[in-house]
Amino acid sequence: MPSQTNPMLDLASAFSPDKIIVYTDSKELIEDICANINHTEVIIATSKPPLSTQLHRTNVRLRKTQHTPPAGLDVLDNAEDIILNFFSQGLLDTDDRVVLVIGTNIESIMCFDMSRIGITSLRDILKDRVDLKVIEAAFKLGTMVIREGKEGLPAGALFIIGDSNHVVRQTKEVVRNPLEGCQSGELNIQVRDNWNTLKEYSMMDGAMLLDRHGNPIAAGRYVLFDGDEGYIVDEGLGGRHLAAAAVTASSRAIAMAVSSEGIIRVYKDGKKVFEYTAV
Repeated sequence: MPSQTNPMLDLASAFSPDKIIVYTDSKELIEDICANINHTEVIIATSKPPLSTQLHRTNVRLRKTQHTPPAGLDVLDNAEDIILNFFSQGLLDTDDRVVLVIGTNIESIMCFDMSRIGITSLRDILKDRVDLKVIEAAFKLGTMVIREGKEGLPAGALFIIGDSNHVVRQTKEVVRNPLEGCQSGELNIQVRDNWNTLKEYSMMDGAMLLDRHGNPIAAGRYVLFDGDEGYIVDEGLGGRHLAAAAVTASSRAIAMAVSSEGIIRVYKDGKKVFEYTAV
């Protein structure tokens, strides 16, 4: 008997995706899709991982989720957040073409060009200041800080990227710089193997400074400001966001404030230009 998913797979194939995400707790749907996709990477997201030989295929990756997939038409409201969540985990890249299959009481399929959504919309906003790949890496590292915290407790961070000479003058050292003597390129934020080390430094009091190429310059620095700069901070946000707005109002740097409550905010020219809830 032909597979029930064939029409769905035909549509997915026509989109020429780089990756296919299958978000479902249905063992039958998981096995059917995995059995019929041989070359494209398939990411299985499920709260109930099945015992299946299909999950051992070289093109299949399994991610256990805490929540069941959205049911009914709720999927339409949640689809982009689902995609951004996978992006923040480092499973998707900014130039990927992605097919999202959600299987609950109905089966839905959606196609996404990552260059057109979410953090990738920052390309035009930030392209004159920093490499988007650096922002992408900082975004993923910030999500790592939120998800893992510090010694089991919630944690936040502040990344200030670019216009390094100016930013160094506008900040002060509150602890001895743990990155002193670090060679250019040695701990670049674009290299995933460096994230565990950078995560620890980023959670120190103060900000982590990086040049526009993603090389860390210093950690544990406080932003100096007198309150007269032209910056805007949403009511209720604390010192980390005030520092992010202030330093970008008086420089060409980009700042990313990572909240322990799970929200990442990006600042440019003293204003918030992007916000994403990572949990």
